[in-house]
Amino acid sequence: MKLLISNQHGAIVMALVPFLYGMLLSHPIWQHAFLLLAWFSLYLMSYPFLNLFKGRNLALYKKWTLIYAIACFIFVIPALLHNWRILYFATLFIPFTFISIYYAKQKNERALFNDLNAIVIFAIAGMMAYYFAENQFDQQIWWVAVLPSLFFIGVTLYVKSVLRERKNPYYLITSILHHTACVMIFLPFQQFLLAQAFVIPLIRAIILPTKKLSTKQVGLTEMAISLIFFIQLLMATL
Repeated sequence: MKLLISNQHGAIVMALVPFLYGMLLSHPIWQHAFLLLAWFSLYLMSYPFLNLFKGRNLALYKKWTLIYAIACFIFVIPALLHNWRILYFATLFIPFTFISIYYAKQKNERALFNDLNAIVIFAIAGMMAYYFAENQFDQQIWWVAVLPSLFFIGVTLYVKSVLRERKNPYYLITSILHHTACVMIFLPFQQFLLAQAFVIPLIRAIILPTKKLSTKQVGLTEMAISLIFFIQLLMATL
């Protein structure tokens, strides 16, 4: 049986990186594996679930929503037995899910605000992964949310500047300004490794929009840059 998965593979990276960062920045434990599987099942469920509000292929989308929901329920049980307080984070997903439903109904899922909405959801998942092991809600948990989010906001602006909004100079200018700010804000605090993590994304945001890249080339480039960023982020903060 072939899984029903969105073709937006970049979103998978956006869903996993904050979670993995939060897990590694805290104290990874074996129960994290079940929490990760539950989170990934929930992410996979979002695609058929949101498509239910478009009124097409309802039987197919109901089937896969149920399959992924059952998988999420099974995987989350061992995680809840370790730390049921992660449910507090799960409740935070609810208002942002309503925003996603709205854009699904409008058939405008690629709207900038909806992309930012998804980034917030992924940031909450990262915070949940950080909190999970030792019930720590300290200053560092906010960096788990903020640092990957800054990167993925940049990714969103950059991708729009080279694909759907290529003819709109607003996105190119905003992308370059955002990436520049992500480098500069860490320098006064002598966080040079953090600033360095955003240098390659900045160079990409300036140079690649001048090239004619296919959607596939943009996607593969972003996966490579996301991996490099993640490694540099770990080196700067672990």
